[in-house]
Amino acid sequence: MMAKCKNLSEENLSIPIENKSTEYILEKNVYFIFMEIGIPIVCAFGLVGNMLSLLVLTKEKVNHCLTKMEKSAHIGLIALAVSDFMFCLLALLFTILPTQDIYLEPNGIMYYRWLGNGFITFFIINSTWLIVVMAGERYIAVCHPFKARKFISLKKTKIAICLVYVVCMISTIPLFFEREIVEEICVDGSKLYKIEKRKNYSNQTRRMVWSIVFDFTPSIALLYFNICLVWKIRRAKQLRREMTLGQGDDLIMYRSSMKSTDDQGTHSSSRSNNSCNEFRKADQSENFLIRGKPRTISQHKRGSDSALNSVTATLVAVVVLFLILVSPSEVIKFIYAKIHPIDRDAKNKHYHYYQIILHVTNFMQSLNFSINFILYCAVNKSFRKTLRSLICFCQHPRPRARFIKQIPNRIT
Repeated sequence: MMAKCKNLSEENLSIPIENKSTEYILEKNVYFIFMEIGIPIVCAFGLVGNMLSLLVLTKEKVNHCLTKMEKSAHIGLIALAVSDFMFCLLALLFTILPTQDIYLEPNGIMYYRWLGNGFITFFIINSTWLIVVMAGERYIAVCHPFKARKFISLKKTKIAICLVYVVCMISTIPLFFEREIVEEICVDGSKLYKIEKRKNYSNQTRRMVWSIVFDFTPSIALLYFNICLVWKIRRAKQLRREMTLGQGDDLIMYRSSMKSTDDQGTHSSSRSNNSCNEFRKADQSENFLIRGKPRTISQHKRGSDSALNSVTATLVAVVVLFLILVSPSEVIKFIYAKIHPIDRDAKNKHYHYYQIILHVTNFMQSLNFSINFILYCAVNKSFRKTLRSLICFCQHPRPRARFIKQIPNRIT
């Protein structure tokens, strides 16, 4: 698109600070705090955290003997870490690259300012629906365990993740057509380039569908899944506590019965002693196995249940973080835009207030996609153990194999 160039000296003339409104000054202060300081720090931490999460989760998947449910959850967490990493990278670039209204020539910064918002939005909704898919799988596994064997598998989890990526990418295609690069020719023949919103481009219907599909539906689904998971976990703890108390009562009754039969004769006494000895051996064997020695089938089952509970707690924490930092922000933006229609050309006080809401909610979203690593460390014991072994391995690498092979020869 070509047009006559406006008088740039008048267009770029700075307005005195006295003539600027209070809302404008407040918006610029909020922008500086959250967009120029907060988001770069948070996204830089998110890059490191998500990279460590990828290393730890991949190491767990390769080295540990995981069940089908655990592998499905790990694949989902790995896909989420990739999406969060890309969001942090793009958001960091968006905040640290210089902002320009006019470009003297086409360059990488101009094209990124033109297309970067669409890619950032893609990874936002992609991470959102990955969390929904993982929470749904965990809901089926915990609340409907008999159906879980039918509906949850590694193949189905991979297909679901690929579908999320494809559908989210297709859904963000309209975002790339909202703005265009306008070429203007000045009087002296030089060219200038600006990024402007397309004229006669109506996106009201798309925004309504977008809010329903990518804001309200995931929030409602995650809230329902989380309530069910938390209730099921609390119920399981109560049942486990009741079973533990019941086993303790049975043990007391068993020992008292053994003591009473001890007075009935030598033959019966020898039987009771043998029974007690067998019980002590079984008890010692159980304690022996708990200390980390070879496991029985029941102990392996308890370890598997503990791992599943750890994965469930991790996903519950991820969902809670999303519901706190992301869901309210989207609802607030939607409601405020409906109550106070935003006129971007007039730039009245409601426009500046809406921009303030955008700056704060953008920071909240960046925080949500950057601190999952802290959640994993706080909630998941297996994650902490693998991270510790990874750090120790980097600090103290293993000796070379040839020296290990030479040790037996020297001893002999």
